[in-house]
Amino acid sequence: MSSPGKLIRNAAIYAFPIIAFILSLFAKETSQAARNALYLSLDVVIPSLFPYFVLSRLTVPFLSGFRCPRFLKKLIERFFKLPYYTIVIIILGYLSGYPTGAKLTADMLDEGLIDAQQASRLIAVANNCSPLFVIGTIGAGLFGSIKIGFLLLIIHWLSGIIAAFLTGRFVNYTSSKQEPSEFPYRTGISSNEKPHIISLLPSAVEDAAILSIKVTGYIVLFAVLSELLSRLGVFAIFGSLAGMITGSLAQRNHDGFISAFLKGVLEITSGSQAISQLTNYPMNVKLSMISLICGFAGFSVHSQIMGIMKGSGAKYRVLIAGKTLHGLIACLLTFIVTSLSPMTLQASKVAGLSIPDFSWLRIIIIGVLIISLLIAPYESESRKNYRKVCKR
Repeated sequence: MSSPGKLIRNAAIYAFPIIAFILSLFAKETSQAARNALYLSLDVVIPSLFPYFVLSRLTVPFLSGFRCPRFLKKLIERFFKLPYYTIVIIILGYLSGYPTGAKLTADMLDEGLIDAQQASRLIAVANNCSPLFVIGTIGAGLFGSIKIGFLLLIIHWLSGIIAAFLTGRFVNYTSSKQEPSEFPYRTGISSNEKPHIISLLPSAVEDAAILSIKVTGYIVLFAVLSELLSRLGVFAIFGSLAGMITGSLAQRNHDGFISAFLKGVLEITSGSQAISQLTNYPMNVKLSMISLICGFAGFSVHSQIMGIMKGSGAKYRVLIAGKTLHGLIACLLTFIVTSLSPMTLQASKVAGLSIPDFSWLRIIIIGVLIISLLIAPYESESRKNYRKVCKR
């Protein structure tokens, strides 16, 4: 009798040619989706994330010297149930956007500042939408209102903090009785072993370039997958099923709404754009759903995060539990605030995010990535010695 794993592998062997054939049928549409996703990465994602990737590699090795007032240290540890110095990672994760928090967490794990269980919770806490995306892309780009962007950002941050507090209570911290800041792991290297920051710069730039390419790969893959599912009518089928179930409860057709929401569960940018273009739905409902998918982050971001954390021992179930909680709290808060707030939420009609055919910024970004990767063969001897010290 064949095992389930063997059956899955055999099914995958037969599925790949079928998927390739379907892709060839929709070659024009999927190629356009891939190109748009690639342009999005070159125009927005890489320029906004690359500096934070470099900063994380330069910052984490020196966190062992981070000091803060004792009362603040206790507050952080009791609130998040994490070592107090992870607040630096959490703040950077809130400011930089997905998946910088995962990169910072992976660097802390490599430095021995946290263990795998702490890393599992930290990736659920420190990965959030960037202010640039929420205010610029969603607020100004999709709804034509910076005010809406700021409102969604405040709710996104507040719900993230609440979700972090609840996650710290529901997820077991450690099997030992030790305080979060007193775990038996190497808490950084001593001051006389720390290399000069200049010696870390080549490796920081190299790692940032490689990670930027990996993130771009995930974005393109899920953009193609989302377009393919849409062309095959998968989203419409689920929308129709939901419409049939809720048909007796409401007269409005929910097919388009469910389809747009499923796109957001897969990838937040296309999902947010699809939800913003829905008609016959009030603004508070659309903003609530966008808050939900931004908090959840989408499986595209989940794949990016777990790809970065591969081999670290971090648990995906903690990430998906934390981000699901974040999304649900954000959805509820957005619905309450936008329903009770006296201010008028005005949005202009926006056809969608336009992508220029040519941009010098893309050429510059590609050049930076190539130069960064060319640095790799010339890593200094001090960097090699530093790695040996870290493994002790």
